[in-house]
Amino acid sequence: MEVAKGFTPNFGVRAGFNYFSYAYDATESDVSYDFELELKSFAVFADWHPFKGAFRLSGGLLINGNGLSGNAKPTAPVDIGGTDYTLNSIDLDISYNALAPYLGLGWDTTFGDNDNWGFAFDLGLIYSGSPEAALSTDPTVSATDIEKEKQELQNDLDSLKWWPVISAGLVYQF
Repeated sequence: MEVAKGFTPNFGVRAGFNYFSYAYDATESDVSYDFELELKSFAVFADWHPFKGAFRLSGGLLINGNGLSGNAKPTAPVDIGGTDYTLNSIDLDISYNALAPYLGLGWDTTFGDNDNWGFAFDLGLIYSGSPEAALSTDPTVSATDIEKEKQELQNDLDSLKWWPVISAGLVYQF
């Protein structure tokens, strides 16, 4: 959901929020998984329409609430940091920077027109930085082994700094 305001034939601003949640519950290889992905953000964008028409280049900032949380319940010993452990559960939390810049390009068929209904489409990238991983489990697991496992996970996540954005929607202007 967004609201937008054009100030000149070339310039406008938008503000909006996004929310999507997805739960994943499954059992694979003797491990029961229960995860929840939440994509939620509040955004402010500046739009430049270089040709005074529908095409736009956008920059902005998001208050980023994206993240993944959940737990795994193994029924067999699990290797953590090079040592096998028998565990009740392993908890995971992945979070991102709270502020994330955005760059994109798009199309808004109502910009500069008096038409009430239109279409908007955007392609862009959000830079959210490297996600931060947190692991916790039974107190029987050594802190050194947990830290090794967390570092391996963190190394895998470090490449996920950019999020692609594809957005399409109907526009109604008052």
